[in-house]
Amino acid sequence: MSPALWQLQRRVDRAQPRAVRVMKVGSDIRDSAIRAAMADMVNAVAGLKQSGHVELSEALKQLVERVVGCEILPQTRQEIIEDLAFVGQQALLRPEQRKRGVVKAVLAYIKHTMQTVQPLTETWYTFGRTIENFFNL
Repeated sequence: MSPALWQLQRRVDRAQPRAVRVMKVGSDIRDSAIRAAMADMVNAVAGLKQSGHVELSEALKQLVERVVGCEILPQTRQEIIEDLAFVGQQALLRPEQRKRGVVKAVLAYIKHTMQTVQPLTETWYTFGRTIENFFNL
């Protein structure tokens, strides 16, 4: 794992809000889901970079870093990270194997959600268009 991806994983581990950890059962499940999604994201980013899609891998990485570092509801954070991981996984597939309709719907959700969260609005415009262009959306 590259140092940058390793640091991203560490940031996710540390970014879990302390108030949520009071509810042990719910937060443990959510923490595990976020870690699993982050592992998928790290693999997707590394795979994209290795296959020559450096700009796309960087855009996904930057979006995840911004989501992890933003004060948003844990459930919203989890959903965005899971969706970005799915998009990354789809990008690794050959174009004819991708689920274009699902990718389009997932990106629409991510875009809408990020635009409604003030600290993330500009982030989508900076990095999200790279992803949309990759999928020709």
